[in-house]
Amino acid sequence: MNSIRDTTISTLNAALEALKATLPANTEVVLHDLTQPQSSVVGIVNGHVSGRQLGDGLLSGPEDDEGFLGLLDASQPPSSSRLFSGYTSLTHGGKPLSSASTLYYDASGKAVVAFCVNVDMEPVMRFRRELDYLVSAVPAAQPVDHPVSSLPESSLTALLGRFQPGPMENPKAFRLRVVSELHAMGVFKIKGSVNEVAKALGVTRYTIYNYLDKLNEH
Repeated sequence: MNSIRDTTISTLNAALEALKATLPANTEVVLHDLTQPQSSVVGIVNGHVSGRQLGDGLLSGPEDDEGFLGLLDASQPPSSSRLFSGYTSLTHGGKPLSSASTLYYDASGKAVVAFCVNVDMEPVMRFRRELDYLVSAVPAAQPVDHPVSSLPESSLTALLGRFQPGPMENPKAFRLRVVSELHAMGVFKIKGSVNEVAKALGVTRYTIYNYLDKLNEH
């Protein structure tokens, strides 16, 4: 009986139970007993990713799978672990998976347990392709003529200078139109803007507040 192997498997199996409720459907986590490579799977979450279940074996042998190079490395210190990440493994059907594995070693330095994460990136890539298509199909938003963000570069006085009364527009109607457009642009969210607009239009700030109240009633 290998106490290190059994204890490690028991501990990691408990972790698998927690992962069942949190892992996305494209991510598989597998717990291997490497002392029996032909039927090494002793715990698995989202086995549909690789098509495996309890009692199945490794996706590929140590000589083929970069994630298990540590099996051939006899120089590992006893009772240690070693991480292999950023490699690709293949399902028996040939589907590539983005993989990472942690190997656990017994007192003699032999790898006895593997905890592996395999991610099927195809759903992610498919979603990205569809999103790119949708984004490319949406016309670009038209720029705002007088964005509030431009106020720090151009003074409020210069902004107000862009407004000119129409030929049939009386002074009050002109002022109401200016206040309405500035309100729509969010100018009055800027501290001190009411006083500056009132000064530029030749009215009191209370007049501007009255105009804003009328706008908010609609």
